[in-house]
Amino acid sequence: MFRLRRSRLFLFLAVFAIVVLYHFTSFGDLGYGDDTSVQGLKNLASTSTSPTEANPALDESTVYSDATTKEPTAGDTLSDASGAEAPRDKQGASTASTPSVKDIDGGSKTSTTEELSPSPEDRDVEEPIGPKNNTKSEEEPATVAGTPAEPVIDTSTDIHGHGRLEIIAADDDGVQKIHWSQLPEHFPIPTKSLIQLPTGKAKAIPKIQHFKFPNETSEEKVAREAKLATIKKTFAFSWDGYRKNAWLQDELSPVSGKHRNPFCGWAATLVDSLDALWMLGLKAEFEEAVEAVRKLDFTTSIRNDLPLFEVTIRYLGGLLAAYDLGGSKYKILLDKAVELAEVLMGAFDTPNRMPMTFYLWKPTFASQPHRARTRTILAELGSLSMEFTRLAQITKETKYYDAIARITDEFEKWQDKTKIPGLWPRQVDASGCKKPESIYVSPMTSSAQKGATFANEQYPQIPGASDANSQGSKVGNETKNVERSLDEESNRSSTKNGGDIEERPVSVDSDTSSESARPKPDCVAQGLNSPPGAGWDDFTIGSMADSVYEYLPKEYMLLGGLEKKYQTMYEMAAEAIKKHLLFRPMIEDENRRLLVAAQLSTSGKPNTPRDPKMRSEQSHLGCFAGGMFAVGAKIFDRKDDLDIAKRLTDGCVWAYEMTTTGIMPEHFLVVPCVDMEVCPFNKTLWYEQLDPYHPRASPQTPVRQSTLIDDDKESSAQAGGKIGSSSSTASDLHATKQAALEKRQLGEIENDKLIQTGKEEKAEELTDRASDSAVNQETDRNTEDDDEADQKTAKTANETASSLDPQDNPTRTTVEGEAAAPVLPVVEAYTPPPIPSQEEYALGRIRGEKLPKGVTKITASRYILRPEAIESVFIMYRVTGDDYWRTKGWNMFTSIHHFTRAEFGASAISDVMSDTPYPMDEMESFWLAETLKYFYLLFSEPDLYSLDDYVLNTEAHPFKRPK
Repeated sequence: MFRLRRSRLFLFLAVFAIVVLYHFTSFGDLGYGDDTSVQGLKNLASTSTSPTEANPALDESTVYSDATTKEPTAGDTLSDASGAEAPRDKQGASTASTPSVKDIDGGSKTSTTEELSPSPEDRDVEEPIGPKNNTKSEEEPATVAGTPAEPVIDTSTDIHGHGRLEIIAADDDGVQKIHWSQLPEHFPIPTKSLIQLPTGKAKAIPKIQHFKFPNETSEEKVAREAKLATIKKTFAFSWDGYRKNAWLQDELSPVSGKHRNPFCGWAATLVDSLDALWMLGLKAEFEEAVEAVRKLDFTTSIRNDLPLFEVTIRYLGGLLAAYDLGGSKYKILLDKAVELAEVLMGAFDTPNRMPMTFYLWKPTFASQPHRARTRTILAELGSLSMEFTRLAQITKETKYYDAIARITDEFEKWQDKTKIPGLWPRQVDASGCKKPESIYVSPMTSSAQKGATFANEQYPQIPGASDANSQGSKVGNETKNVERSLDEESNRSSTKNGGDIEERPVSVDSDTSSESARPKPDCVAQGLNSPPGAGWDDFTIGSMADSVYEYLPKEYMLLGGLEKKYQTMYEMAAEAIKKHLLFRPMIEDENRRLLVAAQLSTSGKPNTPRDPKMRSEQSHLGCFAGGMFAVGAKIFDRKDDLDIAKRLTDGCVWAYEMTTTGIMPEHFLVVPCVDMEVCPFNKTLWYEQLDPYHPRASPQTPVRQSTLIDDDKESSAQAGGKIGSSSSTASDLHATKQAALEKRQLGEIENDKLIQTGKEEKAEELTDRASDSAVNQETDRNTEDDDEADQKTAKTANETASSLDPQDNPTRTTVEGEAAAPVLPVVEAYTPPPIPSQEEYALGRIRGEKLPKGVTKITASRYILRPEAIESVFIMYRVTGDDYWRTKGWNMFTSIHHFTRAEFGASAISDVMSDTPYPMDEMESFWLAETLKYFYLLFSEPDLYSLDDYVLNTEAHPFKRPK
């Protein structure tokens, strides 16, 4: 018996081991799920090296991957370039530090919490997997040493990376780190084909700054310098908190005194603040920080992916700006900038040279061919130009400029072909590969209804992708692959927004179990485009799109006006923004003519219901637009745009003034004016938008209740009865026969005969209902004879009638001795609480949510120390010389300083509408790099770092303009 039990135990363990082994070998290609194994990476490497060996059914002319590389999470431990595993302990577990991962929402320059609701067509689609584009220039070599002639292009699933991804690294003492190494490019650009920097003398660009600022009195100067000193002390306090508690870490946690590393662990606050230290005159602190930069190693990171946009604007921009301000004396800053840029250049090694915005830098992944995503954030793709251009100008290395110039060229080609010509949607297909879509059908559907119709309820699926990588793989190996063109899918999806879902016959392949039976997708080269299956595109100049427009006039200035396309693209975008996105919010002060930029969603098809859809949301990120329009108005001589700039900036100033704390929330909804010129405050319109589902009614009688009253009177008239002096209101109505009874329950009825008639009618009705109920039950069960059903029906009716009298005897005898109708008990009717009127409901929301006049919802009430509003206020002062902007700026500073002050620095707060907002214990690097820098420059001498000498990137890093 003991041996038998041991045998069973051994058998169980053997089965368990086989299952585990199967798991790590079958899914080792990392194509599906969250499991990562070193063996899987080895399998992937061998597949990529010899794709035809892994699948003999594929010929050498068209190679596509059925085993795509899964983008690793931050906690994955990967092998190095040679395929060797990380050191492991005796039990086989990796001894490499396994960091914890925490996704941080809201910190990224392009982040958003409240987005436009996606349309049915705009669901996430896994990126197509296809062959490398074989179209090459004549000079381009056919092969690259160390790579296959037809490399397998890895296109991982289209799930966006995270600009901010907090990594809590474990103790890694004694563990060898994985480092980036230079690898041969899969898609190199021949030297002769590189796009060169514009050459020649810079053009004369009109001045930005006001030509003559008003002279200040001695008292005014003292007051201004006192404010300047307060701002400088605030900066020094936060810097000292970082220096003592989070040195060489990305960010300080100002409440707890701890730190966090959401941006690769390269001391983001330190690098981001280098130029600010110099500009504020903190030279000793600057020298110390420069020495600390020597310790940074950009060839390794605690993150597996590098957020290209965030790393470029914060690190690369910060190093280059500090190098410029330091008079090119601090060579270590340029050396580190080049070191970082060489790592980032690998992200551009794609068939169409559009970058991977979340770059898998480790050699195991970087050695594989990749393609850009089919769903790329607009700002992350189009906001790299200034930093790489400035690096190319300093180093004279053309490849840096070539990398971003190709992106600009693609945006230029696409600009007048989008669904709103002049603007780009905030999600972009940057893959350069157009493929037909297909969907998976449930095996139950395909086997039971082969060739039949079905509703469009399946997710799109990539043709040729392995089951392990597919959305449809969850349903089993017998899942059938069905091809459908993009146009047909878009037409079918459009029926979901109104009416019934259209059903179409779909042909199903009889056998798709073998690799050879799968259709090989054609990859048609394309430029930038809307994401596949996106029936609707979202357009905005706020979150996820802002800096792509901001960089057009700034890149023009940085290139000395030698590249005309940036002016042309900006002017086309500015006109589209004014025509389609700008609106006037309805506020209490009619004389204050503000402007706000909305979000717009459109299908691009004429005569589509509710197209376009406007979301009248004001966001803090969108507050940069006032400064952008002001700069564009000056350098491109667009005088009318200066008024647009003033109104946009003042709209953000108002957003600060309207809140409890005097600080603008992240974003909120407002009532748009019907007329852009005349817009008095309309309280009724405001209430309607606060309660859009309540029909219009007088405050005394809500419509829903008055409707019941009208229906009640109509029912009574149909019954032929007269209610006499009844003054009550019916709360619920049923059939015509019970109208009189309900009136008796809800009010006084003078006619006693009517009471008796109501009782008889009610008893008769209940008898009929009982009969119908019994018949229905009999029909449903279908188990008894008709005679039995009749007996049960009669019995049920009698019991029901008897139950109506509170006495034991269900009937009573009149004087004549005749049986009377059952006596009905008087039951007090349920009276529901009154439905609040529209005004009552609106006032309740206003009090509960502390909504200012004209605001319908605070969609995100936090403040994370953002700089965009004060950025535009600073620019407006430098452009106009109007002291109005200094006054407003100081009010903004005092509010921020009061409510964000923490023990070790300044903290983001959770709710600007609260009297005592809760500190979030976060201090982003842009608090020092941007927000306090703009406050300082606002109150400095106007010629200090003049906008005619420097151009600031989206992280407020100043680059020298060519003269």
